[in-house]
Amino acid sequence: MLLWSRLRAEVAAYPRTFWVLWVGTLVNRLGLVVVPFLTLYLTTERGLRPSMAAAMLSGYGLGAFLSSFAGGLLADRWGRRPVLLMGLLGGAALVALVPFATALPALAVLVIALGFVTESYRPAVSAAIVDLVAEEQRTRAFALFYWVINVGTAIAPVLGGVLVLWSYDLLFALDAATMLVYGLVVAALIPETRPDRSAEDSRAEAAIVSEARALVALRDPALLGLSACTLLLAALMFQSLSVLPLVMASQGLPETAYGFVAATNGLVIVLLSLPIARLVERRPPSAVLVSAALLFAAGFALHVPAASLASHAAATAVWTLGEIALVTVAPVMVARLSPDALRGAYQGVYGAAWGLAFLVAPLAGGIVFEEVGREALWLGCVGVGLVAALGFAGLATLLRQPAPGMA
Repeated sequence: MLLWSRLRAEVAAYPRTFWVLWVGTLVNRLGLVVVPFLTLYLTTERGLRPSMAAAMLSGYGLGAFLSSFAGGLLADRWGRRPVLLMGLLGGAALVALVPFATALPALAVLVIALGFVTESYRPAVSAAIVDLVAEEQRTRAFALFYWVINVGTAIAPVLGGVLVLWSYDLLFALDAATMLVYGLVVAALIPETRPDRSAEDSRAEAAIVSEARALVALRDPALLGLSACTLLLAALMFQSLSVLPLVMASQGLPETAYGFVAATNGLVIVLLSLPIARLVERRPPSAVLVSAALLFAAGFALHVPAASLASHAAATAVWTLGEIALVTVAPVMVARLSPDALRGAYQGVYGAAWGLAFLVAPLAGGIVFEEVGREALWLGCVGVGLVAALGFAGLATLLRQPAPGMA
């Protein structure tokens, strides 16, 4: 009864639209099986070299980088709902087309377009959470979304590893179907959440709205510093999508082994993200983010000697703790920094850091792995984590400042 009472209280603490987005995200993430297996698909089914497959995955990152700016700006201009529909329904159509792109240039263009369209809705979701939830509840709200995302992350790679035993085409069909379902949920049940512009009557707010939104966000040093350090850690995370499966294959481990290692990331998040969110929400943000970066460095240091499913899974579990701290705190800091009228733009700039990491990380990691070796790759990742820790430490003062025009 006590558990049931707590569950009811948790549900009642957030509006219905929040939970509809939450359930739609769960459905979508359960079917997110293409990206984790894309490099393996390109090397085994399309015959590409590892560095070329990683470069192709970087094309997805290029699309994601560009779409984060566009998605955030459009979420402020058009509203959250239209951007959600465009990203989900358009992404379903594009992912279904990938197996039919026989020519390599056409496949490359399609992967870039897929990254652009499917990632464009994420700033709109983040902005909608900020719209719907009071400031004191946002750390918990983002943690709840992060938790449900990683329920899918824990299940989808294992499911994908099983599906590829029959056909890679099943991966694309499942991914397209879940995006379509989420899009239909948005169309039927999600109202517009963007704040009423008529309520924006302060002089400072009006001045901000009149300027170019992207330029306002790009002039905020706290946002840029936070995004730059996040980019470094995101680049480490994306090594697990792009190069880790290639490293494990070179060590004689099967595709299903990579699926279980990838699922370790999601499982740790499902088990620990909500307790960690409660632990860190009253800690200084810069201290939490420094700790996150150090955990990334420690986890990737463990990948250096790893040569089995268990050892790679253990390394993944350690840096996943850093991921939890990063993704729980950083979006809340972006929301705190952003003026109300620029929530989408600020989330878009922050999201662009993830897209740029997805652009750079697979390409750089693939080249280092192929030309220098896996030990150099993992040691380089350790160094990147330490640099991010220093960067977050230097942001302590900036992260305490209020949003421009909101003091």
